[in-house]
Amino acid sequence: MRPTAPGDLDYVLALEARPDYGAFIYRWPRAEHLAALDDPDYRHLLLCDAEGVALGFALLAGVTTSAGSVELKRIALDRPGAGIGRAVLPLLIDFALEDLGARRFWLDVFADNQRARRAYRRAGFIEESGGPNTMLRDGQEVPVIVMAVRRDAQSAAQQVPAR
Repeated sequence: MRPTAPGDLDYVLALEARPDYGAFIYRWPRAEHLAALDDPDYRHLLLCDAEGVALGFALLAGVTTSAGSVELKRIALDRPGAGIGRAVLPLLIDFALEDLGARRFWLDVFADNQRARRAYRRAGFIEESGGPNTMLRDGQEVPVIVMAVRRDAQSAAQQVPAR
C-alpha cells in the first residue's frame, strides 16, 4: 500500500468506471478524488503488488474526525475473485486499527453484493445490528449492511491459540 498520487487518478477513475462495479461502487469525479488526496481526514491508498504494480485502491474516511471509528469508504480491485482482497483486507484492518489508532474499522456494503460480504466476513468483519440502512443506487433506496472490525475483538481473536 502506498498513498495515491495525482498521477494515479487515471487508473483509479478507470477502475471505478468498470461496468461490473457500477452496481456496487460510487464513482467520484477527478476533483473529488484530488480533494481527498489533500484532506487529512482521508487516506487514499493505491494497493500494489511487490513490484509496485497497481492492483486496486482503497479510500478510508474519518481518520481525524470520527472519534476512533474509521470507515472503509471504498475499495476497488483490478481482478475481483483473484484473491487480492483476501491479501489486502487484513493489511487495511491493521493499518486502520494499529497505524491510525482506530477502535473500530467499518464499512457499508450493498446487501446484494454477496461476494464482498463473504470477503469481509473472511477478513473478520462482523455485521452490526441496528435499524434498516439504505443508500441510493440508480435513484432507488437499496438495503446496505454495516460491517465492522473492532480493536478489542481483533486483539481477542489474535490471542486465541491455533489448533
